[in-house]
Amino acid sequence: KVDFDWNMMLYVKLASTYSNAVCGLCGNNNGKPQDDLVSKGASSPASTLDIFASSWRVEEIPGCVNGCKGTCPSCDVTDKRQYESGDFCGLLRDASGPFRECLAKVDPAGYFDNCVYDVCLYQGRKDVLCQALTSYASACQAVGVKIYPWRTEQFSIMCPANSHYEVCAAGCMSTCQSLSPPLSCQAQCMENCVCDDGFVRSGERCVPISECGCFYNERYYLLDQVFFPNGKCEEECRCMQHGQVECKKFACGPNENCEMENGVRRCQPIGKGVCHASGDPHYQTFDGRLYDFQGSCTYILSKGCGLEGTRLAPFSVMVENEAWPPNPKVSVTKLVAVEVSNYTLILRQSMQGILVCHVNVFQGGLVQAYKNGVQHVIKTDFGLVVTYDLVYHITVTIPGNFKGKTCGLCGNYDGNAANDFSLPGGALTSDINAFGKAWKVAIPGVVCEDGCNGNNCPVCDPKLRAVFEKTTYCGTITDPKGPFIACHSKLDPLPYFNDCVFDVCVAQGSSKVACNSVAAYTFNCHMAGIDVKSWRTPSFCPMACPANSHYELCANACDAPCTGLTELIQCSTTCTEGCTCDLGFLFNGQMCVQVEQCGCYDNGRVYKVIRSYYYVHYNCHCDCPSDIIMCDELSCTTKHNLKTSMCTPSLARRFMKASVRRSVPVILERVSFVKLIPCRRQEICQVEKGEAVCIPKETGTCWAWGDPHYHTFDGFNYDFQGTCRYTMSETCGDLGGLEPFSVTESNDNRGSTVVSFVRSVEITMYNITVTILKYQFGRVMVDGGVANLPLSLLEGRVTITQYGISAVLKTDFGLYVSYDWNVMLVVKLPSSYDGLVCGLCGNFNGNVGDELQDSARKPMASVVEWARSWKTMNQEGNPGCTDDCGKNCPTCAEEQHKLFDSDGYCGVLTSKADSVFKICHADVDPQTFKSSCVYDLCFGRGDRKLLCQALSTYSTECRRKGIVIKDWRTKFGCPLNCQPNSHYEECTSPCPVTCPYPDQQPTCTGATCVEACVCDKDFVLSSGTCVPAKNCGCSYEGRYYKQGQRFWADKGCQRLCECDATLGVVVCRESSCSAREKCGVVGGEIGCQPLGQATCSAAGDPHYTTFDGFRFDFQGTCVYQLVELCSQKDGLVPFKVTVQNNNRGSKIVSFTKTVTVSVFEITITISTDYPFRILVPYVPLQLNDQLMITRSGPSAVLETTFGLKVSFDWMSAVQVTLPSTYQEAVCGLCGNYNSNSKDDLTMKDGKAAPDATKFGESWQVAAVPGCSSSSCTGSTCPTLTPGQKQTYSGSGYCGIITDKAGPFKDCHSQVDPTSFMEDCVFDASYTSGHMKVVCNAVAAYAVVCQRKGVTILSWRTNAFCCKCFYHASYSLCAPSSPSTCASVSLATGCQQPCVEGCQCTEGFILSGDSCEPLTECGCSYGGRYYKKLETFYSNGQCQERCKCGENGAVTCTKTNCLPGETCKTVNGALGCHPTSQAKCVASGDPHYMSFDGRFFDFQGPLITFSVEEQNEKWKVLVNNEFMNLPLSLEGGRITVNQEGINIIVQTNFGLRVLYDTVYYVEVIVPSTYQGRMSGLCGNYDSKADNDFTLPGGQVAANVDEFGRAWSLDQPGVSCSGCEGQCPQCQQSMVTQYSQPNSCGIIAAADGPFQACHKQIDPAAYVKNCVFDVCALNGEKSTLCSTIQAYAIACQHAGVQIQAWRAGANCRKSFLGTCVPEPVKNYQTMSKTFKDIRLLKGRGVH
Repeated sequence: KVDFDWNMMLYVKLASTYSNAVCGLCGNNNGKPQDDLVSKGASSPASTLDIFASSWRVEEIPGCVNGCKGTCPSCDVTDKRQYESGDFCGLLRDASGPFRECLAKVDPAGYFDNCVYDVCLYQGRKDVLCQALTSYASACQAVGVKIYPWRTEQFSIMCPANSHYEVCAAGCMSTCQSLSPPLSCQAQCMENCVCDDGFVRSGERCVPISECGCFYNERYYLLDQVFFPNGKCEEECRCMQHGQVECKKFACGPNENCEMENGVRRCQPIGKGVCHASGDPHYQTFDGRLYDFQGSCTYILSKGCGLEGTRLAPFSVMVENEAWPPNPKVSVTKLVAVEVSNYTLILRQSMQGILVCHVNVFQGGLVQAYKNGVQHVIKTDFGLVVTYDLVYHITVTIPGNFKGKTCGLCGNYDGNAANDFSLPGGALTSDINAFGKAWKVAIPGVVCEDGCNGNNCPVCDPKLRAVFEKTTYCGTITDPKGPFIACHSKLDPLPYFNDCVFDVCVAQGSSKVACNSVAAYTFNCHMAGIDVKSWRTPSFCPMACPANSHYELCANACDAPCTGLTELIQCSTTCTEGCTCDLGFLFNGQMCVQVEQCGCYDNGRVYKVIRSYYYVHYNCHCDCPSDIIMCDELSCTTKHNLKTSMCTPSLARRFMKASVRRSVPVILERVSFVKLIPCRRQEICQVEKGEAVCIPKETGTCWAWGDPHYHTFDGFNYDFQGTCRYTMSETCGDLGGLEPFSVTESNDNRGSTVVSFVRSVEITMYNITVTILKYQFGRVMVDGGVANLPLSLLEGRVTITQYGISAVLKTDFGLYVSYDWNVMLVVKLPSSYDGLVCGLCGNFNGNVGDELQDSARKPMASVVEWARSWKTMNQEGNPGCTDDCGKNCPTCAEEQHKLFDSDGYCGVLTSKADSVFKICHADVDPQTFKSSCVYDLCFGRGDRKLLCQALSTYSTECRRKGIVIKDWRTKFGCPLNCQPNSHYEECTSPCPVTCPYPDQQPTCTGATCVEACVCDKDFVLSSGTCVPAKNCGCSYEGRYYKQGQRFWADKGCQRLCECDATLGVVVCRESSCSAREKCGVVGGEIGCQPLGQATCSAAGDPHYTTFDGFRFDFQGTCVYQLVELCSQKDGLVPFKVTVQNNNRGSKIVSFTKTVTVSVFEITITISTDYPFRILVPYVPLQLNDQLMITRSGPSAVLETTFGLKVSFDWMSAVQVTLPSTYQEAVCGLCGNYNSNSKDDLTMKDGKAAPDATKFGESWQVAAVPGCSSSSCTGSTCPTLTPGQKQTYSGSGYCGIITDKAGPFKDCHSQVDPTSFMEDCVFDASYTSGHMKVVCNAVAAYAVVCQRKGVTILSWRTNAFCCKCFYHASYSLCAPSSPSTCASVSLATGCQQPCVEGCQCTEGFILSGDSCEPLTECGCSYGGRYYKKLETFYSNGQCQERCKCGENGAVTCTKTNCLPGETCKTVNGALGCHPTSQAKCVASGDPHYMSFDGRFFDFQGPLITFSVEEQNEKWKVLVNNEFMNLPLSLEGGRITVNQEGINIIVQTNFGLRVLYDTVYYVEVIVPSTYQGRMSGLCGNYDSKADNDFTLPGGQVAANVDEFGRAWSLDQPGVSCSGCEGQCPQCQQSMVTQYSQPNSCGIIAAADGPFQACHKQIDPAAYVKNCVFDVCALNGEKSTLCSTIQAYAIACQHAGVQIQAWRAGANCRKSFLGTCVPEPVKNYQTMSKTFKDIRLLKGRGVH
């Protein structure tokens, strides 16, 4: 006796006569259990159960395994104890439970153990527990034991219609065969479903007796069942009413055989035909013909043709194709519709589920629709099978009896591929397009294309093809060693390979397309019954499975189905890759759920749990007066119109989410059953394309702009200046199928704490978050990662594009968010959301009077209180934010209000006079805009940019109403600042041509033109900037990447992709992170992240600390390599950082003067010579998204995308931070970064240095005049005296660092202060306690503490280290990246810890290197910031000169460099600079050298100089007024400074005058003055012979005439020269003074000036020296002055000379007291200076 419950319980009973005569898993039935585990063919028991069981395997089933996959699961002790309790399996052993009378008859131990095991492995599933309890109950009842009711609601049995459950039902039930149980039945009672009174069992159903079936040849047949008796299919019989059977002669049709299949004998088709459509689409007919057809219309893929007179069922399979972006010439299948058995079933791309029209019931399995792996399947009872992966691949399988009876794109299935291109009339064609067009289904009002032809069709570039043929793309299909090797012999891979390559090529390298192509081949291999090897990896085509499931190559929905599902669908007999439920979850036909969430399966449909109604087949139309959708019995009248065949009324907009996006489940979801479907309050019923739908009546608009000023959806206007993050709008309440979303925004202050402006917008929908940041033009952030525009997410459900000057986000449910990356935020919503939103945009219920409500709908008393209630929980990035201005809220003075309300300002908006805005007044009320404008200008101190913003906002709102206001920017001086390679247009398309498709013009429907910066000719928009079209980047999976941009395409950092500039597509390759990296997510982006980082620093003297922590001091003053990449390791970006040091106040110590960083082929210099500037004008600076330079507190901070970070405080402290990827790959003063500090003093030659000095010398890379790398060693180094240590360790100096009760006390445990204290004392001692040095040393410790996150106390006071620049004040915790005029910010926002430093005072904002009023802000252009009125060149050829003007706008004009100029960068500024320069010298007697090199003497009387003693201060006379040095005039365009013993006047146009205050004058002019000079220095025309040119242009006869002609009239002074009586020197004196101990030292071959002889000819200087010394009878001071003249000339030529004064005996004190090189703290003057006089003397010059 074999008993099986059609579920899981199997019993086999044998008579004793079979003792020891059987074998298998049930053993040998010999009464000895110990030998039951004997394997097949063995004589002794197997060693393991797996071996025993495997030996009795008799058949392979796809996907089957022997034993456990991997490690067998085990039960946790805690879980086991839980499942042994009475709430679970313990019920079996409960002495007072429902099985109490059975415990003595049937041992529960085995059942109990099995129960615990199963329930534990299935994690407590109640259905598994129920099955275990049922097993014991059945065993008890089998031996006649009474059991008591034990089934509760969770253990209930679902009985069929007309039946009920009984715990002890009769073992033999009444059936149609016997209306009462047979007398011979000895079966014990058992729990079962019993037919209700009046019903009897007919098969598996309970039916009235009148519906009983028939008995024929001792077999029972159901009513209406058709069968073939005698097994020959020669007679067809049908069971009729009253048990009658009608039979008739029958014969199988063509291509049919009479066979048994699935237990039924009938005429079975011979073979089958399969047609494929995939990708482009590529078609393969039933007969195997391959072709491509790119039509984008609706076509008949296959249908039954010529079926008249046959028993074949009619069917039709149609496909709707659509253009496939990015190439509109090709198409892809969008929708598949199957018409069969009066059903229309529709599968739509990316829509999980099946839409069904004309559904009655799926009785008898006429049509099955289910999900199998990734495929959605429609299957009929006559053998038609249609599969669609909802993306890419369609198959149509028809049985062999349809041979010659089909037509359409799949051909006629007659075994002859040559005639597959048959037209509907039967004629043949060879034209693919004509063939495809012939099978088009005409749909009124639909515009589509029938595909490309000939040369119009796309082709794949051979270079691209070579890439996509690799195994990292399509090559895996044909790889002879790949996962499909077993399939190659059965299914030719070449067509699939070629199609894959073409499709990936057309899709511009899309990995999704490659994956879909390979998946198509995988599916077809599986359909052919061939197992393939695993081909998906974490980096190549990983399958993303829904919750509670995982990917398997051979998935089977029947492995873990919800109860009843397998009764509805037929389990697959072949493998199909897909997602399989995790342990503990069941498949409900669509997803994996817990057992409690399984639905019900009845009458051929799946019904979801919880829903209490269902809706099937109603036709809906509009009752427009009442806005109600009326639903009647369904009747599809447009059966060939795929666009109107979605007949379920749930497709009305209010049910769109339930029936489409969340999908009608694979086998019809249960949906609300309604006869009336009312539209929402703000929706109307409308028929669109034959479908009744609810559409929103209108669109609501909310905005925030300017101060900001808010306008709610319902029209409430208010102002709110909070600087935190607030909810603008989010969904609230019961959405009834609408999509939830959230829009938040945060504000910031810009130059004033009184007002704030929108600085970021965050939109969350579909579980993704998009952030738009201030000034991040052309970019947004998606889930924290930076993404370039344009951007398409979730298969186009969310798009973000640049629309005019704004970023615009649109969703498929109607949400619209626009932000101009500056001040204007707009949110639009369809009125379907009426009353279902909340936040600062209001509730959108049409009532302007109830806006001020919090999230609990509680009214708020004020706007501030209301807005505060909408402050978000997460305020990260908003430290110290406020909701209002506190107690000191400003007011607008009446006179200011009146001024800004006038027509000269905001009043122009409402002016009734000749105003350009007047034409819009009727459509947009200007009053609110004017009031907001006055408010902004009043508190913005009249900043005209705010006026322009207000006018722009009104103009934009007018455009939304279709009104374009022209010329207002010109009239009111509000130019739009357009970036390089673009220009302003007042009315242009809102959808510009953009990368990556520069040849495609986007279409804008119904959009008003916008004002915008439009790219110049041959340029195109690329992520916010205009680039040459050839420089466009790549599109990949909906995202845009710039040329050269790299990213990881997988979550495990195994597939690295790059936008290939040559190929124009993204190319991916296998890769991995290095040993010093880990794959992770930082800033929302997946990438290889370093395991750590290290910092090298130099500060003060300088004191160096290497990456590995080794500390040393080195006082060299040349240029040294601080750190450089010294390895050839792959993936490391080359860079180099050098430092130059200088002495300050003492030759014993030096400080960092200049830091130079070379990276990305760019060299950037930060120097103390240019405080708060860098040598690429001003910060912040952004270069190609790879490099960012900003100002953080007192320092410039350079950061790169690969982790290099360099900071310099423009004083002495420099820090370099590197990621761990650079370990053992760098060298320089920072060491080798190998975690071993002992070998850090490794010299450039690889040897260990004996001391820090030798180490430093080895890394010298350049020299500067006067520099030295040598320093004191051993006993020669000065030491600190006890007195110095005591003094400078005190609280008035360095002691504040280690003071245990001081401001740094909390930092001592985090950062050891000892070394900082020692450095401070050292530096202070050798600079005589210079407070600036002390302050810098203390600040160095403060910076490190704050970077560690330690809170320090205020340590600067007015008397100690507190000095800020003009309009700035000190703050202990200032923003690390303060607000600036520059519209450049970090791509991911700035969330760095605060730093101490100077910040601009109220009403001022940082502009380059100074704090300025907002009205004086400059311009951001090309990623750089320029001060107001500053001029610059916009490109590398100096062909366009630009000026930063009003309103932050840049104007540019074409230009060229002048003669004598060349375009180059000097001191960080690109411009037309002189090609050369010329020098004129006057010295001694005086002796002259003209610009053109002519030497002559002219002894006109020297000017009388005054000498005064004034405390040794260096001064100059400017416009007859004494000024202290150093001095800066005309905004820095003229500087006067003392260098060594010289005073130098220098201008920004290249003039340089040097005077040593005694003997030597040098004038240098740039080559731009060539031919434009006159005077004693000559005319500078490169001709020395005409240098004696007189003012009238004639050439003088002699030098005296020449000299007198250029004299200046001075009372009492004769300027006639020596007039022929010039002094002569005797030859003996000449010989004497020409000796090396006198003037001859200048030309001595082995003298101190030998290095200079090749640069400057010493002969003239020797001659002049001899003449002067001789004329003054050997005066020593004259000798020293003349030698000094040559020394000065050499040094200014960059030559390093040797010490010479001792050799010339020039040590006398006439030089006076040496003045140290001053810090350039210039005295500034603003008036115009005409005369700067350098007066001879020792104290005042």
